[in-house]
Amino acid sequence: MSRIVDVSSPLDMQQLRVRLDDASVVQFSQPLAEAEYRLLAALLAEHPTVTLRAYGFDEDLATLRFLRWFPRLRRFSVAHLHNLTDLAPLHQLSADVELLDIGETRKPLNLTPAAAFRDLRQLRIVAHRGGLPELIDANPNLQGLSLWRLPVDQYLPLIALPHLQSLALTLGSLAHGEWLLQVPTLRYVALRAVRKLTDLDPVTRLPALQWLCLDALTADRLPDFSSCTTLLRADCTAMRHLRHTTSLQGLAAAPQLRELSVTEALLPADAFKPFVDHPTLEHVSVGLGTERRSCEAEQLLRRTPPRSDTDFAVRYGLLRVL
Repeated sequence: MSRIVDVSSPLDMQQLRVRLDDASVVQFSQPLAEAEYRLLAALLAEHPTVTLRAYGFDEDLATLRFLRWFPRLRRFSVAHLHNLTDLAPLHQLSADVELLDIGETRKPLNLTPAAAFRDLRQLRIVAHRGGLPELIDANPNLQGLSLWRLPVDQYLPLIALPHLQSLALTLGSLAHGEWLLQVPTLRYVALRAVRKLTDLDPVTRLPALQWLCLDALTADRLPDFSSCTTLLRADCTAMRHLRHTTSLQGLAAAPQLRELSVTEALLPADAFKPFVDHPTLEHVSVGLGTERRSCEAEQLLRRTPPRSDTDFAVRYGLLRVL
């Protein structure tokens, strides 16, 4: 279930009802009529796993007045609702909200009103800092957390999230990788363009880690994953500081690795030699900047491509957060 469905006035309820069967998000950028809000709210009540998203530059949407028609909504996003200035209208939502995405806005928001929710399961925050610790502390049952453009260990030096399975850090910074070890329950970790993070050794000490995504970090060599007995998949994208034939050797030591993707890389094909006789590796995707190097690595490994992200997540019961 991954399709995004755009809606606008006049609302075609019959068509929308069909499209919602495999949708993950319903979104709009212009106000609907009051009757249409009522109809959409009733339909979403029948599809509690679908997220409602308001986005764009409309001033009326930015007031969040429309939320009065959605008292039973479980999943809500304001990513790119650029003129939003106040989260107080979130009080119109049910206390049972399970997913909240406070994404990109023109000005930083105070997150304190969102701390009224006490049972969130998924949370995404982009750059908003005020009230962030209180919001995290108010929701100890979080299972998925995504933080963008934040100095993570500066604003959240200590976290207590005993049920957190999935964590994505994008842009922003993390000065001390040991910060991750506060959450030993993590099964999925994505680290994307995180500044200051040069030592990835703490990642290898996450006892439940199954899927690791590394993107545009400055590490020039991956650590020894021989003790990471649960790791099944690793995705490395735009890791351009990995250039040596031994840069991936530590990852090849992961004893249960099943799937590997290394793309937008500057590695020599010989860097994949440690994976040739890996006992569990089944699927590999390689992109090394030139067709010649990529073909050399593929011929060396002779594995089929990895499953899609969605298929892999479903197969192993993983929550993938962006």
